[in-house]
Amino acid sequence: MWNAVASYNIDFGRSHFDVLAGVELNRENSSWFSGYKTDFSVLNPDFMWPDAGAGTAQAYGSGDGFSLASFFGKANYSWDERYLIGVTVRHDGSSRFGANNRWATFPSVSLGWRINNESFLRNATWLNDLKLRLSWGQTGNQEISNLARYFVYVPNYGVSESGGQSYGTSYDIGGTNGGSILASGFKRNQIGNPDIKWETTTQYNIGVDWSMFNSRFYGSLDLYYKKTSDILVEMVGIAAMGEGSNQWINAGEMSNKGVELNLGYRNTTSGGFRYEITGNISAYRNKITAIPATVAANGTFGGNGVYSVVGHTFGAQAGYVADGIFQNQAEVESHAIQEGAAPGRIRWRDLDGDGRITVADQQWIYDPTPDFSYGLNVYLQYKDFDFTMFWQGAQGQDVISDLKKETDLWSGLNIGFLNKGERLLDAWTPSNPNSTIPALTRSDANNEKRVSTYFVENGSYLKLRNVQLGYTLPRHLSEKIRMQKLRFYVSGQNLLCIHSKNFTGVDPENPNFGYPIAANVTFGLNVTF
Repeated sequence: MWNAVASYNIDFGRSHFDVLAGVELNRENSSWFSGYKTDFSVLNPDFMWPDAGAGTAQAYGSGDGFSLASFFGKANYSWDERYLIGVTVRHDGSSRFGANNRWATFPSVSLGWRINNESFLRNATWLNDLKLRLSWGQTGNQEISNLARYFVYVPNYGVSESGGQSYGTSYDIGGTNGGSILASGFKRNQIGNPDIKWETTTQYNIGVDWSMFNSRFYGSLDLYYKKTSDILVEMVGIAAMGEGSNQWINAGEMSNKGVELNLGYRNTTSGGFRYEITGNISAYRNKITAIPATVAANGTFGGNGVYSVVGHTFGAQAGYVADGIFQNQAEVESHAIQEGAAPGRIRWRDLDGDGRITVADQQWIYDPTPDFSYGLNVYLQYKDFDFTMFWQGAQGQDVISDLKKETDLWSGLNIGFLNKGERLLDAWTPSNPNSTIPALTRSDANNEKRVSTYFVENGSYLKLRNVQLGYTLPRHLSEKIRMQKLRFYVSGQNLLCIHSKNFTGVDPENPNFGYPIAANVTFGLNVTF
């Protein structure tokens, strides 16, 4: 990385002006190598050097990199500490894009009005700060493969493994019937795109900051709207396009709108007790506004390829509605025709009413967007003791628990006879008809692994992210042991998680991570000399 920045500022009368200009150059290279050998006579790491193996030897390796060049400038002007304006411009170029669209310009502008400095509020001694903000700006995204713009071809000679020989792209052009090393051709791995360009996000923002009552009560409120266009995505080609038909493209548009509120209160009592409490709450709504039909069809942005995700949240999923468990053969016969239906099996709802369970009997069942997210910070200090606590949570979000395929379905994994979840002990049987877990079976004839409401759960949670208690040795004592400051503390992370009683996994924030989230308790000290 190399950068150079120059700045200049000047004051004249009530005006203040500052300007900054700079350039930044980045280059990143990466490479990797690996290899292996088989058939060792002595299975001991001290003797398992590649030369000691008598079997197949393979070596692998590759490398790539990218360059990023940026020219940027910023200018700020304020008059009488009341009216503020800032302008920023970036001109970025990335080697990940072809020569046709390698460079792009991203401007932004912000306006501010410090209302508390107006004459009609200067006598309001209770108001310390009141500022209104407006902004508009664009940012770019270049996070794609370093080889995105290229056609990529690779050789695939093939190896003798698993009892067979795979020749890949090799061919016996000399007619030796395998009696010599075969020449290898190349196969296509990716279709290039010289016209791929920067993904651009345009954002509008309006906000207000305030501080009052000797800066004890403070906060901010922000409303924003973001539109992302030319979204970068790797499109998976259809089989008719031939081998290696994946291609990086700019596809679709997405919008986000939201609100964020931050509040805080701090004070110190006459007895020396200091406290500060800050909280925040935010909500956003996301929507895919445009997308090519080819991308919508493969479910890249959501919809599972069943419905177009346009007009819905990014990542929203369509699926079947699980409507309980068949209790007996009479219920099976009175239901719509459903392949695999039997007592103890999940019943799928016939949404279109045609008397058959088909692909048409799917609806939108999953939205990952929370109703709102929130957090709370608490800081307390009395004499030499201090205490901090941080809570964070999200409310009203859906999660899809693929982990239930392991905990609820005997045939949930293609690998048989693995350990199963203990929830299977409560699976449906004629003597346990109230169970919501389908009956045990080694054959998933009812396709109960399909995307359905059975796996959609309430992912709301509230977590105690961090709590810490500290004690600082009085200075006159720490100085006796030649220390400027000595502080002891104990802290804990992930000590508590409150979630819906209907959530069946381990952690609603990571619903498909099947291991317990470890609590962490730390004892320590800070020393300053």
